[in-house]
Amino acid sequence: MRKLAIIYLIFFTISTTLTLFLVYKDVNHPFATAMVIGYVVFLIGSLLYFLIAILWKVRRLPRQELKSRAGRFILYFLIFFGLSFLINFSEPDLYKSISIAFGMSLGLSFFDLVLLPKKPGREV
Repeated sequence: MRKLAIIYLIFFTISTTLTLFLVYKDVNHPFATAMVIGYVVFLIGSLLYFLIAILWKVRRLPRQELKSRAGRFILYFLIFFGLSFLINFSEPDLYKSISIAFGMSLGLSFFDLVLLPKKPGREV
């Protein structure tokens, strides 16, 4: 992995742990509120960066690899949507099920384009 990706993952892990601790213990301190707001901004910024980076690198992929990734995305989406729907069968929430399935399948299908180094045979 690239050094920047390692730093990002360490920062993400530490900030997630700290935010979960602050929320779980219900800390009422101005720093705690600022930390949680900063964490939300960090997550939104990360989401936007990953989407833009994925779109930027997908356009250079060979057609065959893009086709296999799209097929994997659809398969993961259907699996996660089905599981989420089955788990919440008594009270289905389609918005929640679709958003979870979309995020999980997008991450599993395309995360290596953003965080992992280039493969020798791939030009992206």
